[in-house]
Amino acid sequence: MTPPEFVLEQHLFFWFTQVLDRRDRQLATALKADGLRAPEWRTLATLHSRHRLSMSALADLTSIDRTTLTRVVERMVKAGWVTRLSDASDARVTRLALTGSGERLFARIWPQVRQVNERAMANLPEPAIGLVRWAVQEMCRNFDARKSDAQGIPMAASGVA
Repeated sequence: MTPPEFVLEQHLFFWFTQVLDRRDRQLATALKADGLRAPEWRTLATLHSRHRLSMSALADLTSIDRTTLTRVVERMVKAGWVTRLSDASDARVTRLALTGSGERLFARIWPQVRQVNERAMANLPEPAIGLVRWAVQEMCRNFDARKSDAQGIPMAASGVA
């Protein structure tokens, strides 16, 4: 069987990277005055939403590799936005949380970030946004279900790259 023709613009993951790159560039402009970049924003937003996270959990939720995240967190600790806490049930685990200053920073910049997000979705009807959210969550679940598959994910006939 001949593999499907490769047409870049037909691949969903191409468009994911295009959207994320454009959003990160617009976020850079919105966050510049506060000295933040997209990784700091993702860390700030995640710690605002989910309190007292381990570094591993934070890395998973922010999609930032551990080496980069360590540098991001160190910078945020030095800035006074994040604090390290001992885990009451496991002394080997360090948890991360926003400080009062970090919470105030989040509250100040969230309206700007929300504007960037809304700009991206300006012409999409709410049902489409819900459908995209559902589809992307399903894709994540599909990947997570295959993590233990030593063979990897078989190539789909649809030509998804």
